[in-house]
Amino acid sequence: MRKLADVIEETVYRMDGTPVPVELYCHPVKMGDRRAIQSYIRDITEKKAIEEKHQAVVKEINELSATIVPIMNETAVLPLTGKIDQEKAGQILAVIPEKVQKQKLNHLIIDFSGIYTFDRVVIDSLFKINRVLSLLGVKTIVTGLRPGMAIEAAHMHMDLSEIPAMADVKEALSYLGVHSTQSS
Repeated sequence: MRKLADVIEETVYRMDGTPVPVELYCHPVKMGDRRAIQSYIRDITEKKAIEEKHQAVVKEINELSATIVPIMNETAVLPLTGKIDQEKAGQILAVIPEKVQKQKLNHLIIDFSGIYTFDRVVIDSLFKINRVLSLLGVKTIVTGLRPGMAIEAAHMHMDLSEIPAMADVKEALSYLGVHSTQSS
């Protein structure tokens, strides 16, 4: 009676048995000399539908951001864009190994030129993807790291030396022995 309760989500059922998601809030009140509990119940069906649509859109965006672009037999590029948060990193880690196996890749170039923030989540994701892919026999090469990102990695005392890093995809392809047929 002395402590305010938290708002909780619950399911209630209509007379016809239809479930309804609701927010339920109860708090103590005093009515004269008597103590009572006042409850508020709010239908959140619409709110839940909006949340589900939002989650579906986020999932779709994360899947698109984990698109592997084949550039030749056994080699592809994973262009990363935007901000990588914990959810996006988890999605990439969950999707990439399967995509790599389906495409029978030996090399995956992970291009960071579309990433503007470099934090512990990005670094941890990079190491996890590299470890998982190396267990599958796939070698990774990192491209597109900006000077600010490299400085940030150094500030975090992260050793990225186990993963080959190149300035761009063209340099990574040259590293793999693929040379352009065009003359400069």
